[in-house]
This record gives sequence, C-alpha cells and structure tokens, in this order.
Amino acid sequence: MTMASRQTMTLELRDSLLTKLTNNLVEIRMRALEQVETRFFRCLMLHEKIAVNPVFMLKQLIRWFGCKPPLAADRVLAILKDLLRSEYAEEVVKKIPHERLSAELDKIKKIIRSLESTRAMELLDELQLLLPDIYLNHRPTPPPSISEAELTSETECSWKDQLVARFQQEDFEPAWTQPCTEDVVTMKAMIDMEDPDAEMHEKLTKLTIKMGDYPSEYFLQAPHIFFKLVKIQERADSNLLNVNRALIKYLLQMQSSIEVRKATLSYSCNIGPPDALPKQLRVESALCFLLNSCTKLLDPILHQFTRQNWLILELIMTAVRTYKALCCPVSNLFIERLVGLVKKAHTFCYNTEGNDLAKLVDKLAMPRLQSLICNGLLHDSIALNITYDISMDRNQAKLRLLPVMMDSTYMMCMPEREQSIKKLVSDISQPSTTDKQLSMLYRGYNLAINQLNPLKKMTSEDVLLIQKHICLVVNQLGSRSLLKELCDALLDCILQYTKNPKLRKEAESLMYSLMNIRDPELRGHFYHLMWYPCGLFFHAIVQNSVYLRGCSNLELIRQRIFGLPLNTKLLRQFVLQSWLEDKWDRVRVWCLQYLDMLLNLTCTLRDNDFSAMYEFLQPVMVPLMICRSVTNSTMHNKLWKIVCPAEGDVLLKLRANVCYLFHPDPQIRIEAAARMAYILQYVSKGDEKKVHGKILIYDFGWVQPPRLYQSIFPATTEEPFLGERSVDALLRLLETKDLKPAIRKSCLTQLNVLLQNWNACEHFSKTNKGLIVVMQALYIGRDNIRNSEHADNLLTTVSILIKIHFYNKVFLQESGSSSEMYLLLTSLLFETANDLEFRESVLICLFQMLFHEHMTATKSKLVLDVDLSSLIIPITYELDLTEPPCTATEGLALEHTLRQTHFGQDADRAAQHWRLNTAIFICGTLEDITLEAIKKVDIKESLKLTAADLALIQASQVGPQLGRQLTAASNCSSHDELKQIVAKIQIYLVLLRTSVPEDAGISLWNFMHKYLRVAPANAADREVYMSVSELCLSCIRFGVQHVWSGLNRTLKLDALHSFLLILYDRTTDLNLLQATCQIFTALLEAKMQVPAKISWHGQFFIQLSAVARTHFELRQLLHVRCILRVLHFVSELDLMFSDDQLMFYIRHFMQLSSDLRNPTQTGSQWQRDCLHIVCQLHKRYLGKFATIATSDDRDHLADKIIKYLLGLCGHSDGQVRSLAWVAIASWLPNSGSSAGKILPHLPHPPGGLIECCLSTMQHVAEMMLVRELAGRMFITLMPQTDAEKIIELLQRHNFLEDAHYALETLHVTPLLDKHANGEKNSCGIISCYIAICSRLVVLKPTWCALLCEHRFMNCLSDVMKRTPPPQNFSDGFLELCADICELYALCYSTNFEFLQRSICRDPALLQSYITLIDTILDLEKPDRFLTRFIKLFLVFCKDTNAYDFLFEQLYIRPTILIEIFLYGTNLKHKGTSLQQHTLSALTMVCLKAQHAPEHLNFVKKMEKSSLPVSNTKDKTMNEQNDMNALNNQPKPKSNRKFAKGDAKPSSVTICHDGLPVVSAVVILLQSLNRLFDHYFPAKTFNFLHPPGTGHVQICEVLGALLKVSPYAIDVAQTLKLLDRVLGLLDDFLSDLDIGNATTYVKRVGAHKSRDILNNLVLLFNMMVQWHSSPYSVINEASVAAIFVRLQIRIWPWLSHSPHLKLLCVQLAMSLTEYSLEMCKHTSLLLSGQSHSLLQLMVRVADYETTRKETPNAIPNQCLVPALRVMVNCCACLEGRLSLFKMHVLDMFDTILPATVSGAHASKIGPAALLAWLSFWEVYSRYDSGSKICHLHGLITAIRRMPPLSPGRILCLRILRNMSFSVGNRLPLVNNADFLSMLSDIVSQPVKDVDGGGDGSLESYEEHSLVVLTLWKLFCFIAKYQAILRGTKLLKKLSCLQEKLAVVKQERPGFFQELPHASELEELLEKVIDCMEK
Repeated sequence: MTMASRQTMTLELRDSLLTKLTNNLVEIRMRALEQVETRFFRCLMLHEKIAVNPVFMLKQLIRWFGCKPPLAADRVLAILKDLLRSEYAEEVVKKIPHERLSAELDKIKKIIRSLESTRAMELLDELQLLLPDIYLNHRPTPPPSISEAELTSETECSWKDQLVARFQQEDFEPAWTQPCTEDVVTMKAMIDMEDPDAEMHEKLTKLTIKMGDYPSEYFLQAPHIFFKLVKIQERADSNLLNVNRALIKYLLQMQSSIEVRKATLSYSCNIGPPDALPKQLRVESALCFLLNSCTKLLDPILHQFTRQNWLILELIMTAVRTYKALCCPVSNLFIERLVGLVKKAHTFCYNTEGNDLAKLVDKLAMPRLQSLICNGLLHDSIALNITYDISMDRNQAKLRLLPVMMDSTYMMCMPEREQSIKKLVSDISQPSTTDKQLSMLYRGYNLAINQLNPLKKMTSEDVLLIQKHICLVVNQLGSRSLLKELCDALLDCILQYTKNPKLRKEAESLMYSLMNIRDPELRGHFYHLMWYPCGLFFHAIVQNSVYLRGCSNLELIRQRIFGLPLNTKLLRQFVLQSWLEDKWDRVRVWCLQYLDMLLNLTCTLRDNDFSAMYEFLQPVMVPLMICRSVTNSTMHNKLWKIVCPAEGDVLLKLRANVCYLFHPDPQIRIEAAARMAYILQYVSKGDEKKVHGKILIYDFGWVQPPRLYQSIFPATTEEPFLGERSVDALLRLLETKDLKPAIRKSCLTQLNVLLQNWNACEHFSKTNKGLIVVMQALYIGRDNIRNSEHADNLLTTVSILIKIHFYNKVFLQESGSSSEMYLLLTSLLFETANDLEFRESVLICLFQMLFHEHMTATKSKLVLDVDLSSLIIPITYELDLTEPPCTATEGLALEHTLRQTHFGQDADRAAQHWRLNTAIFICGTLEDITLEAIKKVDIKESLKLTAADLALIQASQVGPQLGRQLTAASNCSSHDELKQIVAKIQIYLVLLRTSVPEDAGISLWNFMHKYLRVAPANAADREVYMSVSELCLSCIRFGVQHVWSGLNRTLKLDALHSFLLILYDRTTDLNLLQATCQIFTALLEAKMQVPAKISWHGQFFIQLSAVARTHFELRQLLHVRCILRVLHFVSELDLMFSDDQLMFYIRHFMQLSSDLRNPTQTGSQWQRDCLHIVCQLHKRYLGKFATIATSDDRDHLADKIIKYLLGLCGHSDGQVRSLAWVAIASWLPNSGSSAGKILPHLPHPPGGLIECCLSTMQHVAEMMLVRELAGRMFITLMPQTDAEKIIELLQRHNFLEDAHYALETLHVTPLLDKHANGEKNSCGIISCYIAICSRLVVLKPTWCALLCEHRFMNCLSDVMKRTPPPQNFSDGFLELCADICELYALCYSTNFEFLQRSICRDPALLQSYITLIDTILDLEKPDRFLTRFIKLFLVFCKDTNAYDFLFEQLYIRPTILIEIFLYGTNLKHKGTSLQQHTLSALTMVCLKAQHAPEHLNFVKKMEKSSLPVSNTKDKTMNEQNDMNALNNQPKPKSNRKFAKGDAKPSSVTICHDGLPVVSAVVILLQSLNRLFDHYFPAKTFNFLHPPGTGHVQICEVLGALLKVSPYAIDVAQTLKLLDRVLGLLDDFLSDLDIGNATTYVKRVGAHKSRDILNNLVLLFNMMVQWHSSPYSVINEASVAAIFVRLQIRIWPWLSHSPHLKLLCVQLAMSLTEYSLEMCKHTSLLLSGQSHSLLQLMVRVADYETTRKETPNAIPNQCLVPALRVMVNCCACLEGRLSLFKMHVLDMFDTILPATVSGAHASKIGPAALLAWLSFWEVYSRYDSGSKICHLHGLITAIRRMPPLSPGRILCLRILRNMSFSVGNRLPLVNNADFLSMLSDIVSQPVKDVDGGGDGSLESYEEHSLVVLTLWKLFCFIAKYQAILRGTKLLKKLSCLQEKLAVVKQERPGFFQELPHASELEELLEKVIDCMEK
C-alpha cells in the first residue's frame, strides 16, 4: 500500500464507520468511537481536510446516547462540540434547524443527568450556550446590492433569526399589550447596533430618558430593544457603562410594571386565541438572558477591580429582585454560574497567603467584597426558588448553598445573613443534628477558652457542672493550662462530693474523659497532675497524718476518695492503662504504683472497712487485676493474699478464687481449688459431703485446647426459627412434677439440640419459664448426683445454660453477681472432677459469669474487649481493643462528622472555621481580634489565627473597609484615582444598600459635598463630577439619611449650588442635566420625613417651570422631559402658592401638555408628568375654588379643565387615562354648580359624560383600572341624573346581561395564569356593577323587583361561596363580597321574599359568609368591610332558617361574633356606621336570646366564652372619665385570642398564657359602659338636647343585654351603672332651670318639651328592660327609696307622654316583681311626699278601667302593669294595709254587678275584667282581701262565663280563698245560691271512660276547686258535716268518686293524663272519709 493511499484512508470517515457508532455490541461501538475520535481530532489539530458527511456524523453522535448503556458521554460530547465549532458546522446549520438540534440536546441532558457525570454536564452546558452563536455566525449573508427598505427588512429578519437561535418556543408568551404602528416606528429608531460609539452613547442617553414613555413589555417585542441592549452589553466596549445604566433603569421600570399588574390586574384583555396573539419574550427568559451575559462579564474581573464592576453587580442584584417581584424562580443556569463564581471567589480569598497583614487586606479587599455580594445573591436566588419552585430538588438546593454556608467569615461578619441562611436550610430539609453539633462545640470552645482567661474563669463547682462541654474540645485545644484548671477543680471540690452526689458524678466523668484523651502528651500530663494529690494522700495514710482538713483519712477512704475520687469505672481504667505499651511508659508505671498503693491500703483495713473495700475492688479485681497480676509478681502476691479465705468473709472471696482456676500456673490453680473446697466446706457447715483428698490436688483449670465457639451454635442459619411449638411443648413437659429421669433426660437432650440455633434462644428467653426449668434441672441433678439417671442430665443442662448465658446478657449478669450460682457450679465441678467434658462445660459457665462485662456474644463469634491472653480461656474468642467512648473522643468524632457533612470534606476550610471561632472566643469581637492576643493563649498552633485569616476577617468587615475608602477619597488628589475610589465605594453601597453605618453616611456627605458644590470647570473635573453625582444618586436611593438631609439643607441655603445652576442653565449638556434631575427626583421621592416648611421648594418650582418652557421653545424636548420629572415630585409638596399662582401654573402645565400633540405612547411620560402636576395643584386649588370672583369665571375654568381631562381620557397610555379619570372624579364633587352647567353641553364625548363612563366600564379591551375608575365615576354621577333615564341607559347598554357575563369571567386575584386568554374581569369591575345596582335601588326602589328577577342577582351568591384568595390579594375580593352584602341588605325592605327563597335557604352561602367575616377580622382595618356584612347579618336574623343555621355555626365558633361586638363597640368607632350596625346586631342577638333554646342562645355562649385581659388602663377613658371606676376594670388584650371556659361574672377566673381571663360578656359590657358614659356624661348631659341615634341604640342594647345576662347585671353593679342612671334623672329633676313639669310646659310650650320626654323615654325604657330580669333584684333599702322617690317626682311629666307613663308603670311593676324591699317602699308614704307610689298605681288602674277608649288606641295599656304592682305589693304587710285603706275592692261594684245586665256587662272589656280578677285572686289570699263582698257578683259572673274560661277559674279561686277564712264559713254555708252553684259545677260532665259527657270539658280543674272549697267549709265541724249530709251534694260527690274509680281502673293511662283527676280523687277521698266518720 502506497503512502498516498494510507493518507487517504486516514483522512476519511466513511458512513460505514459512523454507522458502527450505534451498533448493538458495546465493543464495536467503543472501537468505532476510538477511530472516529482519533481521526477527527488529528485532522483538526493538523488543519487537514477530512472526507465526512457532517450531518450524518452529527446524527450518529446524537444517536449514541440512545444506546444502552450510554458510555463515554464526555468523549462523544467533546467530538460534537468540536464538530459544531469547525468549518463543517455550516452544512449542519443549513440542514438541521436550530429548534430541532436544541431539542435533541435537551433529550441528551436528561440522559446525562442520570449518569451524574460532572464533566459531561459541563460540556453540554457549553454546547447549549454555544449553539445560538453558531447559528448566528453561519447565517447566509445578504446580497451586496439591495435597497434601504430591503435592508431594513433583512435586518429585522436577522434579529428574528437571532432570537430564534437564542430562545426556545416556550420562552415567548402572548404580549401583555402591543404597540401601535407609530410607536413601533419610533422605537426602531431609538437604537441601532451598527452605530459608532459616540452616536451609540447619545442614543443610550436618550433611550434612558424616553424609556418611561413605553410599557416595559414593549421592549420585549419587536423591534426587540431589550435584546439589543444585552447584545451591546455582551460586546463590552466603551458603551458598557451606559448600557448597564439603561438596563438597570429598565429593570426598575419592569418591577414597577409587575407591581401594578399585581395590584390592579392592569392588562389588556387577550380575547382571541393565544396562538393568534402577538408574542413577547417572557420576563423570566429575558432575565435569564441578561444574567448569563452579566456573569460572563463578571467572571474574568471577579478577582480584580474595574469601574464596570459595581454596575454589573447592581444589575445582577436588580435582576434577582425582579424575579422576586415576578414571584417566579430564578434561572437554574444562572444559579449554576453563580455557584461557580462563588467557589472561584472563595478559592482566591481563602488561598491567599502571606505575612504582611496590610498588604493582604489591600489584596483581598475588592475580591472579598465582590465575593460577599455573590454570596448574598446566591442566598437570595435559592430562597426565591425554594419559595416559588415547588418541584425544586431540595437536596440540590442545599448543595448549591453549601459554599456560602462554608464561608465562615461571611457567616460571622453578616449575622443577619447567617440567621436567614439557617432558617432557609431548615426549610429546605428536615431538621438535622448539624446545628446542634456545632452549638455543642461552640459552647465547648467558649467555656474552655474562658477558663484560660483569668477575668472570665468560673468557680471550680461550675467547672465540674459543665465539664462535659469542655471535655468535647480538650483534645483539640491541646492546652496543658486547661488540664491544670480542670485538675484543680477536681481537688477544690473534694469536701462537697459527699453532700452533692451530682457534683461527684460530674467529677468522676471528668476524670474518665481526661484519662482517655487521645493525645498521649496531654494524657501523660494529666497523669502527672494526678500523681501529686494521690501520692500525697497515700503518704498521709502511711505517715498517719491528716490529708485534708475537715475530713479524716478514714472518711475519705469510705467515700472512695484517694486523693481524687475513684469509682469502679475509673479503677478499671487504671488497670487498662497499666497494660499500655507506648512511649509514655511513666503512665503505665504510675498506674501500677497507684494500684499497688490501693492494694496496700486494702490490706491495712479491718473488718467492715476491709469488706466494703473488697466489694468495691472486686468488680475490677475479678478478672482484670488478677489477669494483670499474671505478669506482675508484686501485684500477684498482694492479690493472692487478699483473696485468701478467712473466717467470716469466706463466701465473699469465692469469685476471686474461681478466677484463679484460669491462671497459667498449675500450682496456683491447684491452691485455688483447695481454697474453693474450703469455702464450700465452710458454707456447708458440717454437711456430710466432704471433698475427697485426691480432688484437692486436682488441676481443674487445665482445658486444652479451648472449645470452638462456633460449636456451641452449629445449627444457626439466616432463616427464621420454626421450632417454637417444639420448644414450648418441651418446656411444658419439663414443668411436670415427678417427671421420670429418662423422660427428663430425653426432653433436655431435645431442648439442647434445638437451642443450637441462635434464633431458638431468642424464643426460649422471651419468658422466665425456660430459665426456671433449667435452674430446677441443675438443682435436681446436684441433689441426686449419686444417682446415675439424674447425673446424666447435668451435662445437658449445663450445655443449655451455656447457650442461654451467651444469648441472654441480662440473665448472665444476674448469674455473675449471684454467690449461690458460684456455689452451685463449683460444687458440681468438685462432684464431677473426673468427667473431662462436664468439667470443661462448667468452666465455660464460670468463665461466662466472671468475664460477662468484657464479652459480646453473637451467633457467629465471641468478642472480648480486653486482652486476656495471659489466662487460660476455655473457649475461642476474638479481640476488639477499641478504646471506650468518652466525652473527649466524642468531641473528636463530632468534628470529624462536621468535616464530612458541614464542610464538604474540606479539612482546610474546617480548620480555618475553628481558628476563626477560637479567635472570637479569645478576643470577644471581630474588631478586637489581634494576632498578638491569640499567640499568648496556651492552645495548639493549629488553632491559632494566621495573618491570612485575619486579613480575610478585616476584608469581610464592610463598615471599616468603607471607612478606609472614604478616608482615601478625602485625601485623594488624582482625578483617575478618585474615580476608581468612587467606583469602589459604589460596590460597597451595592452590598450595604440601606444599612450604611451612620459615621460612613456622614463621611459620604462630607466627601460628596466637597466635589458637588461647584459645577465642573473642565473635562477632567466633569468626569469626576459625574462619578460623584452618580454616587450621590445611589446614596439617596439607598436612604442614606445624612446625605439626604445634607443635600436638602444645602439646596435651601446655597442658591448657587451646582445642581441648581445646572438645572437653570438652558445650555446645560443633556447628560449632566439628566444626572442632576435624577438626583432631584430621588431626593424628592425618598420616603423620609419632610420638614413642615421648606422654603426653597416653591421658588424652585417657579424657576424650573420657566426653564422648562424655555427648553420647549428651543425644542430641547429631552431637557423638558428631565425637568418635568423633577416638577412631578416637587408639585406633591406644599409650595405655599397664592390662588393666582396656582391658577397660573395649572394653565401653564395644561398648555404644556396640550403642546405635545401626540396620542401615542411616545411622549406619554410627558403627559403623565404634566397631568400629575395639574392634579396636585388643582387639589390645593379646590378648597379655594369658591373664592373666584364670578360664576362665569368659575364656569369658564371648569369648562377648560373638564375638556382638557376628557381629552386625555382617550390617550393611548393607560396610566394617562387612569390619571385623567382620577382627576375628573376629584374635580366633579368639588366644582359646585359649574358641573351641572357644563356637563349637559359637552360636545364630546357622545352621549355625555355619564354614558361615556358606562361604555368605558363595559369596554373589555380597556385596562381594568380605567374601567373601574369609569365605573366609580358613573356611580358618582347617578344622583345628578333622573332615575328613569339611568334605567333607560342601562337597558340600552344591556347592563344586567353584561354584568352577568362579567361574573362568569371573574378573576379574584391580580395574578393571571401564564396561558390565560379571553375576557377577564377583576373584583373591582364586578363591584362597580353591584354598586350601580345598589345606587339605583336607593334611587328607584321599585327597580329592585326587576333586578331580583334577573339571573345576575341569583349568581351573586356563587361569588361569596368562592374560596377567599391569599391575604395579600384579599382586599378586592372582600370589597366585592361586602358590596354584595350591601345589595342584599337593600333588597330587604322591598324584596325580602326573594332573599328568603335564595340566600336564606343556602347553607353553603351562610357558611361562606361566616368564613368571610372571620377572614375580615384578621385584617388590620376590618371596618372597611365589616359594616356591610353586619347589614346582611341583620337580614339573616329576620329569617328563622338563616338565623338557626348561623347561630348553630357561631355557637361552635363564638369568637367571630364576639370579636365583631368588641370591635364595633370600641369608643374609637363612636358615631360611625359600623358602631350603629354593631349595636343593632347586638340588640337583635339579645332579643333573640330571650326565647331561644340553649344551642341558639348566643348570650349564654358569650358568658361561657372567656378572653385574656390586661390591666393596662385605656388612655382615652382616663382622659374622659378620670373618676370613673371603670378604669380599674380589665381591658381585652387581644381581639383574636380567646380562651373557652366558665367565668364568674365581674371577676377574673383562670389564666391563659399567663394572662387573667374573664367572660366575654364582662368585656362587652365594659365597652358598652364606656359608650354610655360618652353619650350620657354624668356632669354635662342636657335633657334639652334631642337624643341622637347613638343615645337610642346604647340604651336599647344595654337594656336588652342586661335583661338576658346575669353576668352583665353583675358587671353593671360593679361599674355602678345604675347609680349613674339614677344620678342623671336626679340631676334633671333637681334642675332649677326646668323646674316643675306643668310650669315648664306652660312656659315653653308642649312642643319644646319633646326632647326632655324623649330622653326620659330612653332611660326608662332601658331600666324597664334591665329590671325585667329576675337577676336584677333591688335589695338595698336606700336604692329602693331612691327609685320610688324618682318615680313619684317624675310623675308630673307622665301626663305629657303616654309612652313615658306606660314605661314608668312597667318599671314599677318590674321593680316590685322580685324585690320585697321595693314593695315595701312602694307601699309607704315617704317623707316629703303627698302620695305613695302604690296609691298612684291604684289611681292609674282606676283611671284606665273607667276611662273612655280613644279611637285607634290600644285599650288599657297601663292597667295590667298597674294591677301587677298592686299584686306585688300584696306580698308585704305595708302594701296590704295600704290597699285595704284605699278600699280597692270597691271597684268591683262597677266590674261585677250583682245582676246580669247587658248595660253593666259592657262597661269594661274582658281584658280589664281578667286583670282585676287576677289582682283580687291574689289579694284574697290574705285576710284583708278575703272578706266576703260582691259574692252575688262573683256567682253571677261564674254562671255567665263558660266552663274552664280564665275569668270563671279566677272567680272560683277567689271563692276558694274566701272559704279558707274561718269567719266566712257561716255566711257561705247559709247562702243557697252559693251552694247551688257548687252543686252545678260538681255535676258538670267531663270526658269519661265511655266517651260520654261534654266533649269540650277535658279537665277536672273546676271540680277540684269546688271539692276543695266544700272540704274547707264542711269537713272540720260536725254541725257543718250534718248540713252537707242533708244536701244532694254528698250524693253527687259519691257518684263523682265512683266515676273516677272506674276510669282509673279501666283506663289508668287516660286517668293519669286527665288534668287534675288525681288531685280531685284525693280530695274526694278526704271528703267522703270525713262524712263516713
């Protein structure tokens, strides 16, 4: 093969080779990829041509990712990237559209995500970013010869292609609004990418000025101005600063537009289908595009400073804030780039090294500042995504935030950010232990370092109590001084250990932690520190001297304090440390010495002390010390001596001698066995069992080889154990008594086999039953060991015991501590010494019991934590010598865990974090940190701060660094350097924004004032001036107070300030003028407190207006625009202009507005500013409008203004139209008669203003705000128009149908769905429709019937049933619902039936109504809506169904209505409509509660509901009623927090969250009491003034509430409300100016007394209601006397008011109803009075009975209550005496004539007759009223009245009462008419068992009364009994008795139901029995 042919093969990629890239076999695919990769890259590197089909190659590379598994993704993407960057990309661009290729890359991205390949993702991101430029660069070039129009078209196509290449289809949305053709043409000329730099600069300036003309969405549509601005930014040329400023202004304008859209639903309705609408770039996509460009620009300059940095950072921050305003997540691509920037900045800042602190700070200052800003941006972006992106991966978000969290310096220097980030992390993920771990270590470091500071040291006791925190960091600090402090604390508290067990426990824990320090040097130092006190203690023991004053050595020994406290755990540690073989040999030696001294001490003790000490040592001595003594002869000798059994404590030493069976020395084992035999023999005490002599020299412990642990559980598997039933059956069998040995052996053998499975032991150990069986088997075997059948079972039983010991650790511990168990096993060991297998098993059991604390058994292995190789162990084991955990090692583990989790495995960053924290703990604050202070502290060098660390801290302290820059700026003399410093200061402001320190603010103003006082003189000064001006603008925008106030003060005092000169100079350059105007605009717009009078504003406005006119005449329109923006804000201030000045400037700016004759968007900002100025001036002029000389002048001015405003109503700009409508609405109500003269004659608009308003409101393409303003204007004009014409107009415009359709398109929140289309209507529009209906119902009530028949009215309830929107959008919806409620309430008077049929029968609506009220009460100002809802509540209360449903719900949620009452009755709402309707509602509730069942009685529910209260006094009440006792009453603390519970009235009951709680009624009555005091002030109330609505309502509601609530009555008594009411009446009656009623009326006339009578009626009506309650009893004689005197004194006024008379009589009735004291005083003739009140009542009764009836009057109104007073007074002796003296019964001469006569019968009505009979019936019960009189009249009345009628019953009761008097017996018995009447009544038939008799009589009441009368008259004296026997009455009585007996026997149920039958039966029995006797 030739060289040429080989070269041809190398430079060719055939399709066959490319096809193999998608082969099914992985090997073929990978070989093909390697060949393609090698050839393609070689050709690109050598710039050689290659024969390839690029399109097919691209497709095959993409298809590679469809094959599974997707291998070598990064290599394939690298080929793909180079292919598209090569010259072969042109063919790809021609054949494959951009959209398709982009979609394929998106698919690849989803595949790569699953691979988790970082490199592949980075390549793919680069490829996607590269793609638009590739398509842009390879677009076809236009032909060279084309016309200008074709060139324009081609340019547009080019921009369109770029947009298509850069953005996807989903990046576009239907345009919010679209520009007209003229605006598009104007916008095209605004900027051109091909302009030279100078021209581009000028156009950018003009664009910035004119940007406000256009809605922000226009810039996202053709001609794509925003896209062009970003492309200009990407070029990064000389226009970068200007384009960034333009972009910032655009974003601020976009934020404003978004807020407007949120607040007002301000959009043009997209009625057509979405696809047919114009498109605009989505704001989110535009922001993403901008941020990508910004991050590209920022990346290369991140570590350095340029003048562009601050604008780029400010632009990014503004973009992120725009995302927030948009309520959408930030672009993930931007966040990824931002994470990269943050990491890059951190790498630079944290890796900067050096020793010169000053140079390091200078080097880090700017990079660190930009790093801090990037940190904040990343935090804000992720926070936005967490809020607005529901699908966001929370773990990924946390990983993205990790670099910021790891920036320890940032978190320390920005504490607010730290808290916010921690909160965000807690929201992202579940609460983790990281924060807790960090806080533990922080506390540990802080406490430990404080202990090294002499000024912060704690007491020794406190150190011990918090030692766990300090021990966490002992290893890390490596401080010997700290160890010394801790050891001293241990020693200082020795005397307190006995009294304070907790302190001793902490001390022992501290010693254990310090003995286990990982650092060997520290550990050795601690043992060295321990040596002195311990050695001193043992030396004192030897020398017999006192170790510690105040405590003997023996007491210390008994307390186990041997120099330092000691416990078993510490002693074990001493033994283990004595085993260590390390370089610190002295630790091991010291531990051995310590143990040796401890054993020597033990040997010296006697009796109980020795036993106690032995027991203390035994857990460690056996086995650890014995094991250690194998290699230490000294310890062995002492231990061997100690454990030798002696008299009295032999059993105590059994365990230690058993341990010696495992000693490697056989002689020791034999001697130990002999000791054990002695102990057994000693314990048996003469038992016949003796140990054989041969056995005493037997070596029991020699077991070799050891048994394999795996042989114990050979049957263990992973499968679950299935032999549970077998185990249970065997256990049941073994429990059987007298079981044969053979069967027992068989059972035990089977059980042993089953327990070879580890899982079987689990089932065996579930209960104690199995353990009992095993122990019983052991004892049985030992007791019968001579019997071979029983002895054979022992081996099996011990084998089972071994298995149970290994599995059940609890049982093993109990066995190991049981001496009985040791005796049992050792006795078995001696009995079976010759059986090797049994001996081995017993030794294993003993080993388990001795070493159980050091071993861990599993199913597969036995693990020991101590090396016992020096002993002979009878079983195999494994070693795990891991150091035991302690607090010190826990601290190391915590730091390691945090290094993995919190610091991302970055050890350097973690170490720096702890260095920083340690430095803060040492020095206190970041500002106080110095390297010298840290070097002095005794800690590890690795924890000491380095110079680089300190430099980073200082660079991160923004305030001091800003101060350094300001100092440098003040001392700077170079123009270029000064501009650089200003740009740096701007970066600091980007970070600080509104948090600039006060001292920095002062320095800023001083610096700027220095350069801004004088206008620039040359080009260099001009550049500096512009830079400082821009800095001034930033300061004002960020609210730097000193700059704002300083500039205000300077402008006021310095008339030659450069700013003013620049503004007034008509030759000023546009750039300079714009900068100055921006400063003025920001200055005037700043939300800061403006002084009351600022003199320079008025003169400034005058001069600037003149300058604006001059510029306009010179056609410098951009200059005019700048100045108008300033005048816009100046006009809002008080300019202190005269009338003529105001009028002049109104006309001036109207003319200036009219001069710009452009109805398009271009110039709309001009119109807005002029209109705003006119409105502001006009607002001040309205108050002086009437002062214009003549009506013609007023009419002329009004005509000019209205025409001007109406002309602007048709402007294309929505804001201009909105302002025009607002101005019209403001002008019309204040224009007086001028409006009425002008409006009818307006030639424009057609149909007049009112029809224009209606048509504008119904125009669906108009902005919602404008539609709503027009609707409100229509409502304002309605009262000025005839109602019929309005109805005709509404019909012509199809108003109701349009309103109904608008309901169907209601959108309750301003937030629209992204794909929303078609007509939408806001809540405000629907409110306008409803308000129009409401106004028309008021104007024309009959129209309501037509309205209620329309479907619009029926659909309103569906609106209220909607779910309320979120609270920040709820105002509009609640306003709409409130309007609906008002419309329903208006329908009540004329169409209540409609409401009853509709809303009153709609449970869903009623439920929603309650929910809406609850929502309203949560608002800050609920009174905006509450009044209208209460109106509908009153309507609901009128309907039974609605009332029942509402109060069933409110009974469950009572706080809603309670809060309404409390809120509405507050004194601050006095006189308002809210309070009037609240009081009406409360009155209604109280009236309904009078007869309501328990579950609907809301007053009772209020009594049971309780409120937390505060004892703070109400300031308003204190001012108005200083002497009022109410000030001492509790006031409600919170209207939204109620506690439920029964509360005693007027007293505090329980506590709720630490606050006293009282009944809601108590608080409510207090509010009503305050209102009463306001309306009826005690000292100043005048009865001559007419009562208002408030007077009437407060009296009504107080009376109604006091009538139904005993709680309220009790509170009223506490508040002395009654005293104040009586005081008011007394003051009135004592008023000398008024005097006697008759005299006053004669003097002034009856009509002038009406106000007095009305006031009296109010107060008496309240008291009548109040005292009609049974709980309001007058028990005090003094109060009763006051009442009676007042009523008597008021009596002369009653003749002038029948109503007042009725109330006065009713009050007397109520007062005497329940009060005996009142009855007495009513009956008595009081001193100074000519009549008693009872006498007046009798006169009233007499008069009302005999007076002639007035036509159309209710008869006898006062009669019943007057008679009731007489009845009540019968209860007292004084009353009866008075009535007797007045001969009140003489009235019955008139009432009950003796003969039946029609004339007499018609004298009084039946009601009066019943009333008088009722009085007589009560009066006849007493002696004075029971005299026989008018007997024939009574009998005649009885015969005349029908049976069972009320009057007849009363007459019979009067006769019955007379019969009770002994003196009346003879006259009655001798009266034939009387007896005849009684006989007739007895004979009256009543329904009986046969159904006979008069069907109308269903009661035996009359029979019962007659029989009772007969019984009292005849049955007590024999004479009268004889008289009765001589009459037919007795027979009739007997017949009646028999009849009753038959009924009772045959129909007992009917008999029980028959009224008075049982009573009659009893009386008849008594009468008959008496007669028979």
